[in-house]
Amino acid sequence: MDGVFVMRRADGTLFTEEKNGRSTIPVWRSEETLARYRERNPELITWFPARLTRTMLDRMRASQDATEFFLLGGDDPSAELDDGRPVSLQEIFPDSDRTSLENIS
Repeated sequence: MDGVFVMRRADGTLFTEEKNGRSTIPVWRSEETLARYRERNPELITWFPARLTRTMLDRMRASQDATEFFLLGGDDPSAELDDGRPVSLQEIFPDSDRTSLENIS
């Protein structure tokens, strides 16, 4: 993936969703897709788009926040937050070596 986006608040808190009893972080492939979801989901109005970075991942690990990700697709016309699929860090950062990603999750 050529970078993914998450939703966060001004204080840095990331938007999370409950999936199968676990806290996950929704991610989007583009700002355009994220904007469409934001238009159709009023609960996202207080959140802002941010590119997911390795620095952000390091902070999540340090604070014990959710580190499972859920990819929301650009082809879903309804833009439901429940539609999508789990996505690995290797898919998000394909150029990273496996050892550095295991240290994040």
